[in-house]
Amino acid sequence: MAFISDELTHRTMAKHSNVEKLFKEIFFMTKNFNVAQSTPWQPPTDVYETDKDIIVKIAVSGLNPEDISLVFSDYVLTVRGRRKDNSPPHQKMCFYQVEIRYGYFERKIKVPKNVDANNIKATYDNGFIMIVIPKSDKTFSSEITIRITQ
Repeated sequence: MAFISDELTHRTMAKHSNVEKLFKEIFFMTKNFNVAQSTPWQPPTDVYETDKDIIVKIAVSGLNPEDISLVFSDYVLTVRGRRKDNSPPHQKMCFYQVEIRYGYFERKIKVPKNVDANNIKATYDNGFIMIVIPKSDKTFSSEITIRITQ
């Protein structure tokens, strides 16, 4: 009977140790987390329609227009870019809150109507890209790259 009790105690202590380790990693930030993840993140986006246009507004603060690629193809607007983390190395820092996303991002927006892709305009102001996509009666079947102006 002592063998079963010792084995049960050992298993219980091992589980307790794993839970305690996980608790410390999460709440006391003792684990080194890779802040610049390799999986793409998606910037917050609003898409709405007016009488003449479809408007796409994307929040991408901390970027320059040159860091962002806009491509329209097969009624899908693709927005890509990379936000670099220029803060000091994180290895010995203690984070209390981490919400800003860094690294590669990509957002694909399906445009639900026929549009005049050759007249799509994009501007960048105060951390937002504003993309104006004029509606059209004609269909579009090629790919274009859109230049962002400030």
